[in-house]
Amino acid sequence: MTTVVCFRNAGAAYCIPVEATRAVRDVSGMVDLPSTRTNVAGIVAGDPPLTVISPLGSSGTKILVVEAGGKKFGLLVDAVTGLHWIDDADIRLAPHGQEQQLISGTIDTGGQIMMVTDPDTLAAQL
Repeated sequence: MTTVVCFRNAGAAYCIPVEATRAVRDVSGMVDLPSTRTNVAGIVAGDPPLTVISPLGSSGTKILVVEAGGKKFGLLVDAVTGLHWIDDADIRLAPHGQEQQLISGTIDTGGQIMMVTDPDTLAAQL
């Protein structure tokens, strides 16, 4: 069994391994970062300031703080919906057609698809 943090963004359901998550923050106080890379939404105060990325959609009211690939960063999401325990055998292959392998697999949650995000690939966005 794997524990994941579930969240929603742009009308879709996602999850990320709980081991990669550190906190949930409100988006208030986020400011633009000049001359950003694609999918960088901005930064929020911290020591050091936290870069927030938005590869899953550019709107959001919450920041899911993630640590992966030797980096700590924020992921812009619409809502964090809670924890879920999944059997690794229930994770299906990643969908074809991604430019970057942001989604490492899918889970059928009673007729709806939940996409499993890859924290290391998210970290590579920085």
